[in-house]
Amino acid sequence: MLDKRKVRLMTKLALYEQKEGREDMKISAYYKKDYISMKTVATILWTTVGYGCVILLIGLAAMNSLLENLTLTTMLVLAAVAVVAYVAALIVTILVTRKIAGGKHRDARMRMKRYNHGLIRLLKIYEKENKE
Repeated sequence: MLDKRKVRLMTKLALYEQKEGREDMKISAYYKKDYISMKTVATILWTTVGYGCVILLIGLAAMNSLLENLTLTTMLVLAAVAVVAYVAALIVTILVTRKIAGGKHRDARMRMKRYNHGLIRLLKIYEKENKE
């Protein structure tokens, strides 16, 4: 005979596994600090690549103006502005990434705890059925 509680619980667990479960299991495999560090390193790399592309495009777009007014002080000022802007962009993206990744890891761990609790409940139902 089918137990409605067992069927509902199994359906709920299966839906979780198919939707969020795969991603949550990957995230939960890491310690929170390791997950945040991994995401931070990836953000630093992609921010550097993106910033380099933006600087290159701005340099190409303003090539005529730069070549006409090019002096040593202009080059130094532009380099200093570029470095300061890069550091500022890097700091902002790192802070945002750490906040988002920390929240994502926390939420995934909570969902995994609920999932594991559901598995334990299902196991208890099966154990109860086997005793009878």
